[in-house]
Amino acid sequence: MIYHFPPKEIDPVDSSFLVVENTFFAKHKIENKTALRNIFLTENVLIFILKGYKHLHIQNETVEVTPQEIIFLKKGIYAMAEYFEEKSEFEAILLFLKPKIVQEVTAEYNIKSSNNLSNIPFLKIKSNPVIETYKSQLGQYFIQEPLKEKNILLLKQKEILLYIFKTIPLSETIPFWDAIISTSTENITYVMDKYLFHKLSLKDYANLTNRSLSSFKRDFATIYSSSPAKWINQKRLEYSCLLLKNTQERISEISEKCGFESLSYFTRIFKKTYHMTPSEFRAES
Repeated sequence: MIYHFPPKEIDPVDSSFLVVENTFFAKHKIENKTALRNIFLTENVLIFILKGYKHLHIQNETVEVTPQEIIFLKKGIYAMAEYFEEKSEFEAILLFLKPKIVQEVTAEYNIKSSNNLSNIPFLKIKSNPVIETYKSQLGQYFIQEPLKEKNILLLKQKEILLYIFKTIPLSETIPFWDAIISTSTENITYVMDKYLFHKLSLKDYANLTNRSLSSFKRDFATIYSSSPAKWINQKRLEYSCLLLKNTQERISEISEKCGFESLSYFTRIFKKTYHMTPSEFRAES
């Protein structure tokens, strides 16, 4: 199962999220159980660890983040787990970086989306007294009502970004900034190759490529000479045929593995395309 983060809908009784004007700005996360979860980050995130440590499984690498570090994560799907000492808990604050602020700061430093694809999904930075002071202030934004104002929160995000840009050589960070603002053609092909078999909507794919839905559909058609929905279904069906022929997995498992929204939808579109059900196809193979 993949968990959208932040969630698709706002829960008015969940005070762990800092929400202003129907927009998620931050999350104060506390965990007392260790579990590995697949998380779909729908926004670029900056994570401050307060207690414990976090493991991120990224591109066949396990990245550990401790309270002595902060980490920027590009939106995408990650396997994550939190750890803590016995009789303790994991605690962190996550900032959901607003595109407007990222664009403003990168523009100030003349960083533009390049035509070269950058696949750098994270940027880990050692903490220091200035960052620790900033981190200690964040908790107040969940408590103090006067601070729960959109422009104040945007300025707070801009503050930490400007500090990072000012104090760390751009040569060390540009590949990551390029990755999170990229609108290159290669970005679409990368996203589709990486996330084709995940249960995502067209809006999710558009978001991952830093495009509006209409721009995504237009650029996708230019690259693949097909609409996104038609191309995605075709590729998933081709993969399902391969699994039906060469494995004994249950049809429901194949439907899930190929990224179809439900077993009934998979069966319906399979029959429409191949004029037989998945079970009949397997029997004839």
